[in-house]
Amino acid sequence: MNDLYLLSSLKLASGISIKNRLFLSSIGLDLATPSGECSGELINFYKKIIDGGVGMLKIGNSTVSPSSRLHERGLALYDLKHAQALKPIFEYAQEKNTLVVVQLQHYGAQGSSKYTGSPLLSPSGQFCQKMKKKFPEDRVIEMSLNDIETVIEEFAHSAWLVQQAGGKAIQIQAANGYLISSFLSPYTNKRVDDYGGNPQKRSLILMQIIKAIQLKTNNDLSIFVRLGIDDCFDNGEGQKPEYLQEVIHDLEQLNIDGIECSMCVGETFNRFFNGYHQEIKDRIFSGASIIKSFTTKIPIGCTGLVSSIADAEELLQKYKIDYIGMSRALFADPRLLPKFYEKSKVNACRFDGFCFQDKSNPKLDQVYCCVNPDYLRDPQVKYE
Repeated sequence: MNDLYLLSSLKLASGISIKNRLFLSSIGLDLATPSGECSGELINFYKKIIDGGVGMLKIGNSTVSPSSRLHERGLALYDLKHAQALKPIFEYAQEKNTLVVVQLQHYGAQGSSKYTGSPLLSPSGQFCQKMKKKFPEDRVIEMSLNDIETVIEEFAHSAWLVQQAGGKAIQIQAANGYLISSFLSPYTNKRVDDYGGNPQKRSLILMQIIKAIQLKTNNDLSIFVRLGIDDCFDNGEGQKPEYLQEVIHDLEQLNIDGIECSMCVGETFNRFFNGYHQEIKDRIFSGASIIKSFTTKIPIGCTGLVSSIADAEELLQKYKIDYIGMSRALFADPRLLPKFYEKSKVNACRFDGFCFQDKSNPKLDQVYCCVNPDYLRDPQVKYE
């Protein structure tokens, strides 16, 4: 049992060693305070994940800007008070030899003006069709060069705040149709200046963010990227893994610590809502394998419909990637790893997508679960 590849350590370029190759992928639970600070509820959730033995966890969706928000109780990270509220997680994780990675987020055109009063930012002024139906009163603007510079500075400032609070690592959210992802994708980036036109130009803002973070933190912060490798359209539109070879090469030159492959944007994310779809799972892991073929330097991870420890091990071996994430399966049961050793029954995720639907349910104040007794959804809440 102890010869599982999943349980082997992983040494990063920054010198950090992760005790195993399993990580909690970012999951937005919307349990922050209304002003964006990490709450006691969130701290307790992450402590349970740490106690479950993962090598790394990613704190999801910490917005870098007061003008970019989606949920009333979403995490924020643009003020020192936001960073200080994360300190209990950093300290507890250090005791347990777990790496905490804070995901830095800008929602872009997949945010909402409801809680900010600000227009939504986009590389080319394109609204996410899903969000347009949900928030038809919102306005999307094409970003100016000044807007781009501001966003770069916001990411660097948020990373610096993590460092000031004792954090060791951040992840740039460059997937799932959010702002940086929308620059990387030809579906949403129609610019004809230095920030558009080919994959390397579309990735310029990402490279500039990484360089700004390295400068601001004196190269003393581990940097990961959650990279959107497939927008998941079936008509040839959008991002594809094969477009990213030169982008991966450029990321190599910046000595980042890892890439987490992800897929889908706002218009296609419903593919994850309705049950467990093997073809979607095969698609994301096959894409990650392509990304892995582009680099011998950057550890490549992936997440998507991973259901169990045995499943994680099989995927690592099959697709020859370096580390693997779970979100919903660990939300359903943070003790997956100890229970694997114990051979005891787990609270198995049903992958019905109801937790995602909770996020947009106006009758609910947070994300719930079908099987985890600590976050059990009221049975009166019904979805189709």
